[in-house]
Amino acid sequence: MAPLSLRLRTSRLGATEAVRLARLAWNRDQGLPRAVKLRKASAFVRSLLLGSLYLRRVDETGSGVRCLGRPRITNDGFMKLGSGSVLRSHIVPVELVSGPGGRLEIGRFAVINTGVSIAAHGRITIGDRALIGPYVMINDTAYHDVYERGIVPAPQPIVIEDDVWLGAKSTVLPGVRIGRGAIVSAHALVTKDVPEFTIVSGVPAEVVARLNPKKFAVAAKQNVGCEKDTS
Repeated sequence: MAPLSLRLRTSRLGATEAVRLARLAWNRDQGLPRAVKLRKASAFVRSLLLGSLYLRRVDETGSGVRCLGRPRITNDGFMKLGSGSVLRSHIVPVELVSGPGGRLEIGRFAVINTGVSIAAHGRITIGDRALIGPYVMINDTAYHDVYERGIVPAPQPIVIEDDVWLGAKSTVLPGVRIGRGAIVSAHALVTKDVPEFTIVSGVPAEVVARLNPKKFAVAAKQNVGCEKDTS
């Protein structure tokens, strides 16, 4: 865990960014009734405060990180959450784990939904603006050898690049790299690398469609820092 002085300094430096995010959220909801806007604004501020409280065991936390409900954090290695990220534990807790010597890094403006479990015993890297649907599982080890069930296999690094969308209840196995802008369909089992700007589906997951990178780049630029939510 980072020293208290560093965390306090980071918190002060992040105040301006938190205010900017709050203004973006308020402007995003301009068309809503005032009572709804006030309720959402109150929930936004509360989630910012809870982020500071619940993520105190995280080594590096960017500004404006929010928690809806209390996540389960086990940090015996190194853990980093990028600015503007959101952990939604309002139904089932998000579980983030870094084992001894493990490293879990999550980029800016990532949205991690209810029931997600991510465990890094080696290294897991998740890029900016990743959308991780409910009950997704990302583990860099299978925890049991095929024959010697009491032996934990060596971890294999997982890389999830920027702007990836993982559908609900999908599973990412050890050693996988998912390319930028890719979409993993709900319930898919990702056993091998996924090319960028593709949609994969099935068990095991296979490419079923390809995205237009030019259209995607425009949409992604418009959505930076303005992730939609139901808070």
